[in-house]
Amino acid sequence: MSCALVATIVLALLVPAQGVTAGERLRVLSSPLSAPCVEAAGRAWQTQGGAAPVVETGSLRDPGDWDVLVGSGVELTRALEGGDAVIDSDVGIAEIPWVLQIRSGGEVQALSDVVQSGVEIVMLAGPAAYEARRALARDGTATVRETTDAAQLRSAPVALVPLSLAGSGRTVEVDVPPVRVDAAVGIRAPHAEDATAFVRYLGSEAGRQAFAACSPQ
Repeated sequence: MSCALVATIVLALLVPAQGVTAGERLRVLSSPLSAPCVEAAGRAWQTQGGAAPVVETGSLRDPGDWDVLVGSGVELTRALEGGDAVIDSDVGIAEIPWVLQIRSGGEVQALSDVVQSGVEIVMLAGPAAYEARRALARDGTATVRETTDAAQLRSAPVALVPLSLAGSGRTVEVDVPPVRVDAAVGIRAPHAEDATAFVRYLGSEAGRQAFAACSPQ
């Protein structure tokens, strides 16, 4: 065996393989509204041979070596412009409608009914809720408490939330533009190739269907 061939074999053994290894997983940072659906899409991705991602919830501007960022269009635009996501790696995934979640009885048929009743409305906080805040202001002066805690949103007697965060109560459609959800590769992604593949999957027909399959818990 030649010295050159021996050297090639030794280098191949010493250089770590690229991509996600058995002991590693993609780290996905998601805003609260998209996290349940990213988890659903991640499970579908795993059945196709991909490594199941670890989905963490937070602001898309949170520092860290995130492989993938997923959130509302306005949040992802800020991440791209702020240098936290790779330019031109972003894809559109879904549009999530807003709903009123009502956990008790009543004759509520529209957002204005709740606003005029004076009942406290718990709603999603953050930039993704801009249009929802405008709708509340349009219908009158509402008593509002904002939070990003998914458990508080799901358990609230009355909540204004994206459908992905609705709980087990009755839901009522509201006249609020849906939230566009996008994904992109993180600028410091340790597994850039696999992150790109997962982002492409999220933007594919199969990925969008898996994302949309997440149901209120």
